[in-house]
Amino acid sequence: MATRKQDAPGANPTDDAVEVSSETLEETLEPKKKSRFWLILVPVVLLAAGGGAWVAYSQYGLLAGATTALAGADSTDADAPIEYGHFSEIQGLIVNPAGSAGRRYLMVNVALESESEKVLEELAEKEVVVRDTILKVLGLRTVDDLAAIEQRPALKEELRGAVNAVLHRGKVTRLYFTQYVLQ
Repeated sequence: MATRKQDAPGANPTDDAVEVSSETLEETLEPKKKSRFWLILVPVVLLAAGGGAWVAYSQYGLLAGATTALAGADSTDADAPIEYGHFSEIQGLIVNPAGSAGRRYLMVNVALESESEKVLEELAEKEVVVRDTILKVLGLRTVDDLAAIEQRPALKEELRGAVNAVLHRGKVTRLYFTQYVLQ
């Protein structure tokens, strides 16, 4: 506690000195440090939370629109189930890509789908010609062409068109790669 020191009775009151113990000084400064900490922390947290809420609110329209668009696209695909036809698979096709000088190869199995069983019968009868046609088309492609995943749908369409050129009783509706190994 603070005590007053008096040198002489009746001395000037401005000359009075206050003596403060070190414990009392620490006790009075400690709450100020704690309150200063909270005065800084609370606004920082509120500012960060408010900023995050603002970003979420401002971007919500974009996210909601994208989600709705994706959900709408999926729901239309889910409403119409894919109907599959009859399948025939040609296995063990191995070809050297163009420009590889025999150092690289593609090993592929191809499944052909048709709505008619007559087409599958014709595919079985003309398997040698169909295999040769597929190998010719694949052999014209370079390693880079065959390695590019984004070019595979175009490759499938090209192969399907080449196989359909050989057939007379119907058409192959879809072509699938059941194995695709490029070494």
